[in-house]
Amino acid sequence: MMNNKTGKIFILFSLFLLLFLEGCSTKKKILSDLPSNDIEVSEIIKNSKKSELKFQNLRNRVKVEFNDGRSTQSVSLSLRALDQELIWISASMIVPIAKILLSNERVVFYEKFQKTYINQEIDLIMSALGIKNPVKSFQNLLLGKSILDINRGSWERVENPNYYVLKSSKGIQSSLFINPKTFYLDQQRVFIPLLSSLITIDYSNYKTIEDKTVPNNVLISYMRGNKIIKINLEYSQFDFPKNLTFPMEIPTDYKIKTLDEILK
Repeated sequence: MMNNKTGKIFILFSLFLLLFLEGCSTKKKILSDLPSNDIEVSEIIKNSKKSELKFQNLRNRVKVEFNDGRSTQSVSLSLRALDQELIWISASMIVPIAKILLSNERVVFYEKFQKTYINQEIDLIMSALGIKNPVKSFQNLLLGKSILDINRGSWERVENPNYYVLKSSKGIQSSLFINPKTFYLDQQRVFIPLLSSLITIDYSNYKTIEDKTVPNNVLISYMRGNKIIKINLEYSQFDFPKNLTFPMEIPTDYKIKTLDEILK
């Protein structure tokens, strides 16, 4: 049985850490196992956008393995999303242990180990992190899209023998590793100056479901100083229903907390 301290750390990082993180036409699409020197940055971006997942409603199951270098824990998630508007997650370890509902203005979260909950606006926190649309950023991180808007800002190409690598030249430092054959995102790296931390996300085993292509595995590595935390996500049971519900009722006997209190 997970003790209170371990349970608290696990829930925070497997559910909460991710919270802080953010069909165009093309003239030509160069398909090759190796990157071409003849393709412009603008064409790489267009082809990458064309390959991105597009949906209105999404639902799936996720097996999560959390490793902080000292121990490994597993949890199952039920995830639902309304594109760019809502993310709903229910976590369980045989029995339900936590729920989170994220909108672009507010986070509602409760966990059963300490019987605590959060119901708090997040506008100021997101602004401090440079994230304008937290739901979109969270979805992009989970589903193989650039956390930063690839259509905005300045991107420069970095030479690489295996990938088209684009690096943001202003603002948050981000690098995208784009597969030259499929134009799917195989990896992205984001450095967050405010936290002095580096997040690396690897995507693999892409599969097509209902004419939509999604990664089957996502590995998130969070590095801050000498601390490395790895969260491995294995997806299953993807579907794209016409309608979804996002139930979120906080138990009446739970104690309210703030983000600052929980992250201390």
